[in-house]
Amino acid sequence: MSKLILIEGIPGSGKTSTARFVCDRLAQQGQQPALFLEGDWNHPADYESVACLEQSEYAGLQEQFPTCLDFLSQHAELKNGEWFFSYRKMQHENPEQAPDALFEALAHFEIYDLPAEKHQRLMRQSWRNFAGRALDDDFTYVFECCFLQNPTTTLLARHNLPVEAIYQHVRALADAIQPLQPRLIYLAPQNPRAALEHVRAERPKEWADYVTGYLTGQEFGKAHGLNGFEGVIQFYEMRQKLEVQLLRDLPFQSLMLEHSGKEWPRCNDEISTFINA
Repeated sequence: MSKLILIEGIPGSGKTSTARFVCDRLAQQGQQPALFLEGDWNHPADYESVACLEQSEYAGLQEQFPTCLDFLSQHAELKNGEWFFSYRKMQHENPEQAPDALFEALAHFEIYDLPAEKHQRLMRQSWRNFAGRALDDDFTYVFECCFLQNPTTTLLARHNLPVEAIYQHVRALADAIQPLQPRLIYLAPQNPRAALEHVRAERPKEWADYVTGYLTGQEFGKAHGLNGFEGVIQFYEMRQKLEVQLLRDLPFQSLMLEHSGKEWPRCNDEISTFINA
């Protein structure tokens, strides 16, 4: 029996609704689903708004903020000689205990902004650790977007790594979770442009501004001349093709659902059959 269901796809493909549907189906079968959506600070495998500091970097932070030593010590997690801080969670839960400048200083060590080699090392270790823990509990985990979306977006958009390097990293993550007998559901809009325009109209303007800056203003966007929201669409069209290719090389079962956004009863039937098989 699978202990991990992965839901993937570009923005507007229906990931969140599908993840909730899968959890409902698992609960109806008597399983204990544990749902983790995009942006969850308590994610058991991914690092969401987490900083990683070397010992010397932590010492420098302590010198910079001498009045926050106890606060930092209370929230620091030491793993393999490196210090980890869930800085946005710290800020949200303790807004009066430390200055905003401390959290912004921690944000400079955001794991998703680290050099590609270090980022990949930390992510692979985190997924391996998660798999080891999950084998011994009673939950069936449902993850939205962090298995394919986050690696492909980070390593491609931010670092402009070769496709083969991205394949190797995703395959390493897949090998790490293989003991959980994972299954992956990939939602592929037949018209990515229409799906993205729909999301753009539904979400706050800040979302479009952020993804436009992230996808067009970093290494890949600059190298390929991506501009404006049209550049966002071009990136996601390419990312969907890349991820569909990745599915063929994964060492576990996957279900790809091409849809126009209007066939959800049919898609849900296929999903139910897939997770029950």
